Amino acid sequence: MKKSAKTRFLPGNMKMMHLLKSRKHADTCKPALQKRPSLFKQHNIKTVLGLDIGNNALKAVKIIKKNNEVTVVDFDIIEYPAALPNTKLLESHHIRDAIKIFLSKHTFSKKTDVVVSVPGQLALSRFSTIPLVSKKQLKSLVSFEAQQQIPFDLKDVVWDYHRLSGRTPNEEGIEIGFFASKRETLDSIINNISFPEFNLTGILSSPLAIYNLVLFDQHVEGPTIIVNREEENTDLIIIDHAHFWLRTIPLHEVNADFVKEIQRSMEYYKSLSKSTDTVHFEKLLFVGNKSNDPLLQKTIQDNFTYKVELLNTLNNIRISRTVDQALFSGNCASLSVALGLAIQGIGLGKTAINLLPKERILAAQIAKMKPYAVVALGCFALLIAIQYIGLRTHISKLNNARNYHQAMLQNVKNLENTYKNADKIFNEKKSELEFISSIDPARFFWIESTEKLLASIPDNVSINSLQSSWIDPDALNIGEGKAKKNQKDSIVKKCLLMGIRGESREPGIRYIEEHVLQPIKNLTLSGQKIAAFKNVELVPNSCRQVYSEAEATECISFEIRWLVKSQEEIIAESEKM
Repeated sequence: MKKSAKTRFLPGNMKMMHLLKSRKHADTCKPALQKRPSLFKQHNIKTVLGLDIGNNALKAVKIIKKNNEVTVVDFDIIEYPAALPNTKLLESHHIRDAIKIFLSKHTFSKKTDVVVSVPGQLALSRFSTIPLVSKKQLKSLVSFEAQQQIPFDLKDVVWDYHRLSGRTPNEEGIEIGFFASKRETLDSIINNISFPEFNLTGILSSPLAIYNLVLFDQHVEGPTIIVNREEENTDLIIIDHAHFWLRTIPLHEVNADFVKEIQRSMEYYKSLSKSTDTVHFEKLLFVGNKSNDPLLQKTIQDNFTYKVELLNTLNNIRISRTVDQALFSGNCASLSVALGLAIQGIGLGKTAINLLPKERILAAQIAKMKPYAVVALGCFALLIAIQYIGLRTHISKLNNARNYHQAMLQNVKNLENTYKNADKIFNEKKSELEFISSIDPARFFWIESTEKLLASIPDNVSINSLQSSWIDPDALNIGEGKAKKNQKDSIVKKCLLMGIRGESREPGIRYIEEHVLQPIKNLTLSGQKIAAFKNVELVPNSCRQVYSEAEATECISFEIRWLVKSQEEIIAESEKM
């Protein structure tokens, strides 16, 4: 009975129902599917999905690169039944079913760049040294060497090469790594992921993806051998600084043959150097689905004296807060290929190897250029329109040239009429200005006295009313008493009586006397040094305790009144000073 694709069982018999959570809130890196406010910001953000198609599981990691920061925002592992014996791995319908399940769990608002893996046993790796030549000759020499190294008709494969650096076995030559896979294998991969949500941008062998990840994220100081043990085979990746070497062995069971193949590969790599003393392996790093196997770790430790580590921590790649940190850490080694693919996709891989057929790369480039072509055509049409409008404008100027002088003459006449009207208005307003200037300067008294009076009142005292009236000094007994009569005509000059009513939130009358009454006594106007008011006093029996609705508290109401000194009184007092 065929088994349907299902979600992977994780360590501890915990079934992972849903590894990827849709991002609802922005992390330090915003979701790649969120609309950006400007085109410039979009260029600073790169989102890539790495898809590792294995023998019995689909592993996906989504990475966002924003500026110089790389963040894992999603990951998923979906298991499916292994391919039956004598059945090609990539032709299994379970792979496409697993991708459908993946798409049903995750939504994409636009096409996402995808880099997919080709298993190590389905890819070819060869290393060769060619003579030192110029850059112009290098391409043709590499093509010739590829025919010698790749044991297939080059029409039936897709191949690429990488110039190695860091350790050159032959200082008089250039070491080249050749990587290839059959077209039918790559076509199967492309057909499996041919969904409208995906924009396939690259295909990379699993060992190269691991090389990308380790060199980008792990601190590799000396020669290191990486063991990627899968269901049917094991990938060996030797990293010697920037130099590397790959080999896939058809063994997955941990036994004596397994150990011998690792030792044999290490000895062979040492033999590539002129001096075997120059290569000293320091570390063994486990990655892959079965890297947690205790038997594997014990066997390696018993047969090798090197430092043994498991890739379960990332150093240069952040994990988004929307991702289950513990779950990701427990599956970090299994996701190493998918991580390396995504690193390649965002442009941070140490190699530029791409086994995607050239015609598909060209088609993808043309598809990306279509919007720019539309913009270019639009700009061209706009240029034609601008030129047409320019010609029309020039013709219009020529047609209106004879009307220009007539318009100028009319403007002169209009300006003359405007001047006459302005002169007439000036003469009319002149009499009004003269009338205003004839008004007594005392008109400013009310403005200045009111402004200074209110400014002298404390914040915890509110003024409810301000009164003023002209009175006969004999009508009200204030302060020193009656005013003096003019001795010549016996006419009593009237006095200006002013007063305020207010409420104080301070509970004492003394506060009103010191902070309200006294400032009024000392108030000066018009730059004079003499107080402007006289006979300033609290109106008898005006102070009483009341409830203020505005302040919702008990207050003391009061009334203060005073007389305004005449100009003669102020002058007389000034002369006495």
